[in-house]
Amino acid sequence: MAITASSGTGVVRGNHRFDLEAGVEATGMGRADVWWRQPPDGRRELVPLLGARLCPLGTVPYEPLGYQDLATLTYTGEGVPGDPQGQNRLVTGSVVAVRTRSGQLVKAQVQSYGRDLGLRWQGCPAPTQYRTLKVVVGSAPEWLVSRYVVDCVYESPDASMHPCGTGEFGAGGGVVEDRISDAWGGFPATARVTVSVDFQPGTGLHGAVTRLEPEVGPAGVSLLYEPEQEIKKVRLVFDLTPRARPQDYLLLRWLYRSGSSAGAGSQRTLSASDLQDNVAQHEVAFPPDGSSTAAVDLTIDGVYQGAELVQFKQRVSLPASALAFRFRKQGGGPRYRLESF
Repeated sequence: MAITASSGTGVVRGNHRFDLEAGVEATGMGRADVWWRQPPDGRRELVPLLGARLCPLGTVPYEPLGYQDLATLTYTGEGVPGDPQGQNRLVTGSVVAVRTRSGQLVKAQVQSYGRDLGLRWQGCPAPTQYRTLKVVVGSAPEWLVSRYVVDCVYESPDASMHPCGTGEFGAGGGVVEDRISDAWGGFPATARVTVSVDFQPGTGLHGAVTRLEPEVGPAGVSLLYEPEQEIKKVRLVFDLTPRARPQDYLLLRWLYRSGSSAGAGSQRTLSASDLQDNVAQHEVAFPPDGSSTAAVDLTIDGVYQGAELVQFKQRVSLPASALAFRFRKQGGGPRYRLESF
């Protein structure tokens, strides 16, 4: 939950400690900001504890004091004297600014002076600040991606989680914009951005999830997610010499492998209409994989020059940007075979 400013009235008993963040008398040193110390020699002083710091202001107006006023003061670790027969800077109506043990700013006013010190206090938190978050998702081919889902969160210093932007886009990509707040104890060091990708059914690919942790800098977060950096693609290029005939076709089948495990696979038929030019191309895509042993098993069958093509089979290590093929006569008959080059 957000840090809330403690405020209230109460009594700090002689030789007791007080927690100005919670607004309660402290039972030990572990959660105290000040000590109303009264040694046997008759002196009295308000002493800061556990890294807290004080700045006595005298009898100044209490109500108008705010964060900006308290933030410009000079705080020290010295006690504020409140001697009944000597120097007393804690007379009724006097104000003391406190920077608590965790750095919060509090104004406190003496309402009654004596062996017990009557106080009213109010925490003065800093105005909430924001930093922008902008995540840009680049475009991908429509035949490949059907949907992106972007989800952004951050963990604040108090260990709570907060959403900071969501979006759902088609293959054309899109932009998620939101803000990150310091209201829960400061800005986080990083944000957590999750991009889920759904592929078109015809690709045979399962959905992929990418998790990123961009740094939250003074200007916030600006992140560009490019699908081209995450999705492996191999372009298959066929040199159609001699030119394909109207009844010719190529049946492409592929199976993605990660190490020894077989993953997504699919197939595509390049019909006569796809083989009209001197060069035919088809792009095969695969999901992100950090494995150094990722590969694709490629099989090509079909009919070329009116005869059944000799089956082509090859395992291709990834990443590979493109594979080029040409047709060669198989012996003295009508059949052709493919060879990569």
